[in-house]
Amino acid sequence: MGCSAEAWRPGTVVAVITVAAAVVVAMTPLVTYPAPGAAPAIAPVDTSEPAPGAPTSVQTALAPPPPGFPDFDAFTDVSGDHDVSRYYSLATFTSPTGLQCAMWSSRGDTAAFCFGAIPGLDHPTNQVYAGDYKAYFGLSTPPDTDKLDGKPLASGEKVILGAGGTLMSGDQITCGADDLLVACIVVRDFRRNHSDDTAQRHGFVLSPNGSWTF
Repeated sequence: MGCSAEAWRPGTVVAVITVAAAVVVAMTPLVTYPAPGAAPAIAPVDTSEPAPGAPTSVQTALAPPPPGFPDFDAFTDVSGDHDVSRYYSLATFTSPTGLQCAMWSSRGDTAAFCFGAIPGLDHPTNQVYAGDYKAYFGLSTPPDTDKLDGKPLASGEKVILGAGGTLMSGDQITCGADDLLVACIVVRDFRRNHSDDTAQRHGFVLSPNGSWTF
């Protein structure tokens, strides 16, 4: 069927062109541009190097103990002479002043403990305890017999239980004697808390010049 000349009057041509233009606009993808001075959509990659001395994910040194705690680094490690249990981690020793001390990790309890005449206090007490979450002095009955009568620990010697964090919760306990002083420190999760002050550390220092816990 043909189309007459009348069907293609000028008004009709305008209408067709208008519809075609609308279709082109509708199919054209929307493109936006950032305003002048706006930040780019993708953040730049940080290629800077860590500042000298900045901490890294690998640490090698244990966080320093609290001020006033003795430096055990130069002490002789005699741990093998004081490991006394085949069934759980336990080390015992007798201090130069006669205190009966034990370090253990068993049944959910990891701790250092000394029993006897605690020096340097203005109130009666016969024991001190340091564990994962607290440390305190107390007055009580003697501990279990397996935690008593350990071999003598001489001045300048130390005992490490769970070296490298092999006790429960990754703990390590270190005790040492320095003349009339006895000190112990329990570091919770030793393998993850190196070289910073986030390590959970509890312990005690026993001395005629003053005894204290932390």
